[in-house]
Order: sequence, then structure tokens, then C-alpha cells
Amino acid sequence: MSKRRFLCLVAAVAISLFTAGLAVAGTVDVQVTQFGATQIPGLVGSTVITFDSVTPGTYSTLTLSGVTFTPDGNNLMWVDGAYIGQYNNFGTQSLHNNINAQSFNTLTMRFTGTTSGLGFFWGASDTPPWVLTAYDSSNHVIESYSLPITGYSNAGDFVGLVNDPGIAWATLAGTSSDYVFIDNFEFNPTGGGGVPEPGSLLLLGSGLFGLAGLARKLRKA
Repeated sequence: MSKRRFLCLVAAVAISLFTAGLAVAGTVDVQVTQFGATQIPGLVGSTVITFDSVTPGTYSTLTLSGVTFTPDGNNLMWVDGAYIGQYNNFGTQSLHNNINAQSFNTLTMRFTGTTSGLGFFWGASDTPPWVLTAYDSSNHVIESYSLPITGYSNAGDFVGLVNDPGIAWATLAGTSSDYVFIDNFEFNPTGGGGVPEPGSLLLLGSGLFGLAGLARKLRKA
């Protein structure tokens, strides 16, 4: 093998290994338990808002643990125990819209600082799909995701966006005629990028170590 071909191989493998070691921005669509949701890469160590401590009622705005939830226009959101134990609702209460003329079409979630990931249990959604969009502090779109239709599912459907540093606020947009539920809202309050997983770091280190050994053999040949 020529020196030039060897250097090209080293560069290609090193780039591949380094890329494998980095957290990748993306969407979350999984079926998990409440504990499992806290272990999703990009959300480990997140703040979890359960809504259980909120006084039941209708709200035009609600701030909890550094997140302000606000319906569009003069519309409202509900926090109560409706359908608990169904539609991916846990604990004693969840946040939802209603079969009501004042139900929200868009729910804005604004963070006190910035976050790199957010997610929540998502229930009872029908067509058309709701869209989750994350924005930075300059109101530029970071990422947008059409959420899955969950219907009658109660299998722990959890959705979100992860490893997107600099999220200042997000919207959940759909239609007020679709009765939907949000529970166990999670967000990563550090605002930093995702940390490579130990397995990825091991892969990166092992690969580079192997390349160094190959280089020594070639020099001796």
C-alpha cells in the first residue's frame, strides 16, 4: 500500500469513527415506561414536569420549572385528571386541550434559558398530524417534526427532539378539534450538546489505537 493511499484510508476511518462518537440531532418516537423516558439519549438528567401539582383548571398561561406553556390567541389549555390511565397519561394529571371552541390550535413552550432537547408522552392524536417545531433565540427554526398519530394507544408513546443545542422555545401546532394529551414533559436544562455515549467513545479510541498500530507496522515494512 502506498503512503498516499494509507493516509487517505487513515483520514476516512478517523472521520467515520469521530462521527460515530458524536451525539446526533434527531427526533424521538418510542414506546417506553416513565423511567425509560428519562433514559433516552439526549434527555438523560432532564427536568420532568408531571403536572400533578398544578391546581386543576383551565389556563391561558402556565409556568412550571422554567417552562412557560401558552395557548395561541385567546384559547385555553386544561390541566386535570381527565382520562388518567389512558392515552399515555400517568400520575394524577396531564395537560390537554378539549372539545371546546377555546381549545388551543398551537401550544407554545418557552424556556427560561435554552435547552438541547425536549420530549413528552403524547396521547389521543388523530389526523391531521401535529407538528413540533423548535426555535432558537433569534426565532430561527432549528428542527421540525410531524408527530405520530397515536389514536387510542396507551403503550407509552413518547416523542421529542434531542441534541439540538440552543432551543429557546418550541411550538406544538395542530387543530383544536383534535383532543390531545401531554404528560411528563422533559427538557434538558443545560442547553448544551449531547455527550457521546461510553460505547461510542470506546469505539473511537479502539479505532484510533488500531490505526496507530497499522502505521507502525507499515513503517517497519
